[in-house]
Amino acid sequence: MKDLLTLVQEYAVASANAERHHAIADLATDERQNAAAVKAAEWEGVAVNRYGHILAVLDTRNRATLHAVPDERLPVCTWQKGTVEARGILTDPTRSVRLRYSPAQALAAGSALIACAALADHHTGGTLTPILPPFPTTTPTPATTPEANQP
Repeated sequence: MKDLLTLVQEYAVASANAERHHAIADLATDERQNAAAVKAAEWEGVAVNRYGHILAVLDTRNRATLHAVPDERLPVCTWQKGTVEARGILTDPTRSVRLRYSPAQALAAGSALIACAALADHHTGGTLTPILPPFPTTTPTPATTPEANQP
């Protein structure tokens, strides 16, 4: 983090110096104008260089994948109107992670979670079978439907 702050400070100084030399060049005449314009260009080059370094540092620091587990106390909630929030905690409990869904997104994500849970459960021995009974394996015949018994 210290490297990033140093780069930001160097960028700010270079940008300020470039602006200062541009202002001097605007007010000066002849030789001083050319010298100030050259200095302004030099400082702009430093600022562009530092800005590139800042972006590179941010890019490398933000690439890491966060690994979180569901929040045991409140894994899903609706704190804000029209928003469903899935909550988790990083595996090293340093901070929480939140995913905010619209109602339609939450429904799609929930359906996908149920489908994936069923597949994963099937491949790991079927621990959910006592909790979630299977769908009926036979379809009702006309004689067993309530409509068939109507006069």
